[in-house]
Amino acid sequence: MNKIKQKYYADITSIAKTLDRIANALENNNKEDKIYYKTRKDMFADNPCTKEEYEYEAEQARLYTDDIKAQDDALNKETQEELDTQHDYLHQLVQDLDNERYHEFCNLHCIRSNDAVEVSNYITDLDYVEVLGIIKEIEAANEDDLLISKSDDQANEDEYNNDILNNNGVTYDDDYDLRVTAKMYIAELEAGDFRTKKECILDYITNEFGSQGARYTDIIKFAFYLNHPNGPQFNSTRDRGYYSLGMSGRNPYLTRGGNDYLVKGINKEDNERYFALSFVESVTDYWKYIK
Repeated sequence: MNKIKQKYYADITSIAKTLDRIANALENNNKEDKIYYKTRKDMFADNPCTKEEYEYEAEQARLYTDDIKAQDDALNKETQEELDTQHDYLHQLVQDLDNERYHEFCNLHCIRSNDAVEVSNYITDLDYVEVLGIIKEIEAANEDDLLISKSDDQANEDEYNNDILNNNGVTYDDDYDLRVTAKMYIAELEAGDFRTKKECILDYITNEFGSQGARYTDIIKFAFYLNHPNGPQFNSTRDRGYYSLGMSGRNPYLTRGGNDYLVKGINKEDNERYFALSFVESVTDYWKYIK
């Protein structure tokens, strides 16, 4: 091999080594400069061109999520309050059942009638649809009993008028004072001092119970005597269902409508009682509408 060929091959070898060095350098530079992102979020956040836009969109998404959560929380709270109200009402209905119907209720729902805690827990665990269904069944049964008893109203009233007098001719009746109060309101209603029986009931609750508030039974009982001041004595099983419709039936006129109606509030003894809307704020800061 002559000198020209030797120089030629030497140049090629040198060029090849130079190209290898360039290739290695480029490869090393790529490894150092290339950034791998786990998500598109990381890529946008790292890019100054898109970072501000991404942060704005992320903030809007967070605000939207918080708003939806707040709405859901409010709806869940309102739904739970309504469910609690219906649970309380069903507890009252079951407590007012006579012995025979109470045992029928327990047998129907497969709970032990001699275990009050089990009965209470069963009612509390009912969902909204279930509790309304049972309330409807009990109210319907109460109305059926009321319709049967109403056919004997006149006979019962006559019997009452004959039996409430003792040997001295003095009226004897556990509810005598309440009857007298009801008659007073009837007279004032007829005189135009009140426009409706609803106004009479609200006024009675405020003046009779004041800051203590009235119980459910107190209201139903007075409503009964406001309609039958000379009728038979109030019977919680026979009479309660019909008059409770004014508080929880299809037309609960005592808990809504007009400028004044019943609400629930917490009295000084931490008991939940009924008050007139026009009066409750003078008694307590903790009260709510009845839905």
